[in-house]
Amino acid sequence: MFRSYITTAWRNIVKDKFYSLINVGGLALGLTITVFILLYIIDELSYDTVYTKHKRIYRLESFAVINNKEDRFAITQLPMGPTLKDEYPEIEEFVRFLPSNVLGTMFLSYNDREFEEDSIMVTDSTVFRVFDHRFIEGDPERALTRPNTMVMTQSMARKYFGTEPALGKILTPLDGKPIEVTGVIEDLPGNVHLKFQALLSAATLIDQIGADRFNDRSAGSFWNLNVYTYLLLKEGASVDDILSKFPAFYEKYMKSLGDLISATYTLMAKPLARVHHHSSDLEGDQPGGNIRYIYVFSLVAILILIIASINYMNLATARSEKRSKESGLRKIAGAKRSTLVGQFLAESVVIALLSLVIALILIKLFLPYFNTLANKSLSFSIFGNPLLLAGIVILAVVVGLASGTYPAFYLSAFEPAKVIKGQTNLQGGNGFLRKLLVVFQFTISVAMIVGTFIISSQFRYLRTTDLGFDKDNLLVMEMRDTTFKKNLEPFRKELLTNPDIKGVSYSNGNPGSLISYILCRMEGDSGTMVDRAVYVYMVDYDYPDVMGMELVEGRYYDRNMKSDMQKAFVINETAARKFGWVDTTSLNRNNYASALGRRFQFGINVDGPPARDGEIIGIIRDYHFASLHNVIGPLVLILNDVDQAMSFANIRISGQNRQKTIEFINLTRKKFNDIYPFRYEFMDETLGEYYRAEERIAMLARTFTVLTVIIAALGLFGLSSFLTQVRTREIGIRKVMGASADNIVILFMKEFSIWVIIANIIAAPVTLYLLNRWLQSFPYKTAIHWWIFLMGLALSLVIAMVTVSLRVIRSASINPAEAIRYT
Repeated sequence: MFRSYITTAWRNIVKDKFYSLINVGGLALGLTITVFILLYIIDELSYDTVYTKHKRIYRLESFAVINNKEDRFAITQLPMGPTLKDEYPEIEEFVRFLPSNVLGTMFLSYNDREFEEDSIMVTDSTVFRVFDHRFIEGDPERALTRPNTMVMTQSMARKYFGTEPALGKILTPLDGKPIEVTGVIEDLPGNVHLKFQALLSAATLIDQIGADRFNDRSAGSFWNLNVYTYLLLKEGASVDDILSKFPAFYEKYMKSLGDLISATYTLMAKPLARVHHHSSDLEGDQPGGNIRYIYVFSLVAILILIIASINYMNLATARSEKRSKESGLRKIAGAKRSTLVGQFLAESVVIALLSLVIALILIKLFLPYFNTLANKSLSFSIFGNPLLLAGIVILAVVVGLASGTYPAFYLSAFEPAKVIKGQTNLQGGNGFLRKLLVVFQFTISVAMIVGTFIISSQFRYLRTTDLGFDKDNLLVMEMRDTTFKKNLEPFRKELLTNPDIKGVSYSNGNPGSLISYILCRMEGDSGTMVDRAVYVYMVDYDYPDVMGMELVEGRYYDRNMKSDMQKAFVINETAARKFGWVDTTSLNRNNYASALGRRFQFGINVDGPPARDGEIIGIIRDYHFASLHNVIGPLVLILNDVDQAMSFANIRISGQNRQKTIEFINLTRKKFNDIYPFRYEFMDETLGEYYRAEERIAMLARTFTVLTVIIAALGLFGLSSFLTQVRTREIGIRKVMGASADNIVILFMKEFSIWVIIANIIAAPVTLYLLNRWLQSFPYKTAIHWWIFLMGLALSLVIAMVTVSLRVIRSASINPAEAIRYT
């Protein structure tokens, strides 16, 4: 019987090629998108599960409260890991990583070839007891136990040594001691959150700063956050037990200083498999994912399959006049309803499986494009992963059954007597349900169109909003050579001889780079000194002019005021507000006069005087020194005259003769004996990296929306084709009665446009609610304008009208005599 079902189903598919093509095409496209999303989600949710001990690995995180200001960090203190291991027997091992952006770019050479590496982390020798990496060369237990030793990935080893063994090879840095390669591991898979090309032994850092400083467990060391720390728990141990004991740990190691600075600290821990997608609220983290996008894409996949299934349901029920005769005759011949249901379900499953075959071909063809779009390295082999293939086949069968269930029961319910007498519905089945399904399809499509507009608008806002400084034509040059840094003032004067260079300043940080978060002491309203944590940049006299910042109160540092170097401070508006130094009753947003003259201490010490003790002399307008994902924090610009502390030369150029200007800067720095390679970035490009992940998400959303609309339009095209076909006689009679082709086209368009308008009315409040919820996750966000919904309505109407008119115009143009004879 099953073979008979399949044979009959195939005959019906071949007999109605046009509608079968629409059904197969819509389902194939829907399955293709769904499988792509499924591959994306599987990859995202598999982050860090490649490590065999991942269920016992936890990343430690910090929750610090200083004077009622709460901050959460992905980093912890240097002594936290080893001290916890000593205190709690539940911990099998710990490992710490110093982030690659803290270590900075390393310049290594081998056999007169120079390389730049910006993906090297410093880590403990215990790393391979916690994270299992397969060694190609070397011994994991001894690879990182000595100073100046390094383990690198296989691809990095090939870059340096080709096919030669890497073990024992010596790399020469531009500064520092030679480094020995003591191990080579397989390249990291794409789905791990800790990404690196090489690991440098922590013993190297101990050799540089001293064991006493590295292993310091004083209270002060427990308040400096600087490393990623991971714990490997023993079998059966619970991280909650460790966290529940932490108050006693805090009392022992941290409370003495915490009370002194009005601060508290809470240790947090996160399972390794959750780190990538559940850390967007933490400062100091590696770039990661966002679980909300997984939920969104999962919903998109479901909705796309629903739209493709609705296409089948609509066309199957709309063609009920033709299929009713088949159903009636089969019943007269003795077929049971269950047999007919099985036949129609078999037909829908065959269409779904045929669609799956086409989908698999499309997946193979377009996977490289999808990888580029999603910044992934996904692979898909039809027989390489039997479990995945089985899941996809089951998905196709389920879609086929879901699509065919209603049509099967509907078409098998016709009474033979009515069919023979021609008393079935000539308009194609249950018209109300068909309209309802079309409205549902377009509600989804409109919601995705409007959602894509708003998502793109938000990401455009993030890229183009005023940051409070001028990011354009600002070249930032990295400075590392200590000899070169002794000549920064002559270097500045030499650069300014070029008319295309408008200004030069120096700083230890910039928007888009790391920024220090330091405890300071300031004068409160009652005259008492209070402790507050603030962000700090070390800058020179020219920093605000070069950066294009605005002074809103007081003055900036003055070269003629010698006392400014030790006794003056400039803060931002947020700092003035946080410290209560603003007249909130005034309508003037720049009324920060009460902040001027307030006492301020920087670099406070528990046992000694502060590094600087002075007063506030100026307030600068708030500017975004971090991404717009973060609320602007309190900032202090500290005047600095120690050139060695400066990391960046900020060079404002005219924008004309850009390449010649860059060449001039390069030649000038070489004149002052900068031996390091010329490394520079333009500020707008650096800040653009903040939003690269969102841009990819927006591009994926646009792509999925376009394909969703195509699937819906495909179904609408098939439905309008059938309805114009069954109403051919009506069209002919209307033309005989004087109706023009335009009148008939408008008649059909009016009917379909009502469905689309209803879909827009339903979609608007739902979309508004969901997108408002999504926008709440951004501290700075665009407004949802009414015209976006109007654009969604206009675009959906145009899509529907163009789709319908393609078929209706043809039917409206036929000879009335032929139309009337049509049966």
